[in-house]
Amino acid sequence: MYEFPSSEELSFLVGDTLIQICLDPYSTQFRFDQCQITVEQAVEQEIEGKIWRYECIAAEGPAIMLHRLVGKKIMAIDAQPLRLSLTFDDGAILHVASEICPYESGQISGHGKFIVF
Repeated sequence: MYEFPSSEELSFLVGDTLIQICLDPYSTQFRFDQCQITVEQAVEQEIEGKIWRYECIAAEGPAIMLHRLVGKKIMAIDAQPLRLSLTFDDGAILHVASEICPYESGQISGHGKFIVF
């Protein structure tokens, strides 16, 4: 629906710890201590150069490794127009995709903010 805001605008995510991941039929929710990211498009998890892709469609696709992010803290953010990368304290990176279309790709909420992408 929209591009991601700048890394500076999303800096409130840095330092937050992922406490839960919820897989719904058409979305993935990443719940942190103080924020939440809901993704309705693809996510990619990068671990030591290997990419694990999840399309946010239940019962389709390969095995996922998202559970390895639980308990990890966001250390850095890189926001590109249609890709948000969250780097965790163990070096893993979560890439969140957005696209320009009539439907939203997800939301980021927390610290009094509600961002649709």
